[in-house]
Amino acid sequence: MKGLLILAAGALLALPALAQSAADYCAKARDPSRCEARQAALKNCGEKRGVARRVCLEASIPPVDCSKAQNPQQCEAAQKAKEVCQGRTGKELKKCLREEQPKKKHRKPAAKT
Repeated sequence: MKGLLILAAGALLALPALAQSAADYCAKARDPSRCEARQAALKNCGEKRGVARRVCLEASIPPVDCSKAQNPQQCEAAQKAKEVCQGRTGKELKKCLREEQPKKKHRKPAAKT
């Protein structure tokens, strides 16, 4: 019982440290403003579950800025696929995303000499 009380007290004292680490994480992110918006959305939608949570997150989180992506063309294609497949869930969503995204070009391995 005493150990459980100590564990609970330690968890409560660690909460400010967790909040600080999220801010530090966003400062190091590729798109800090989107990261902060995502953190706020996760906090605001935290009490919701299932479809209601997904809808809340989709409404709260801004789209990715593809100009900051490693591969802007691929990012834009993924954004278009998400727009086309919006409203679908589960296997139907996965199938739609697979069909909408362009096929990846595989490089041939270098010939051994």
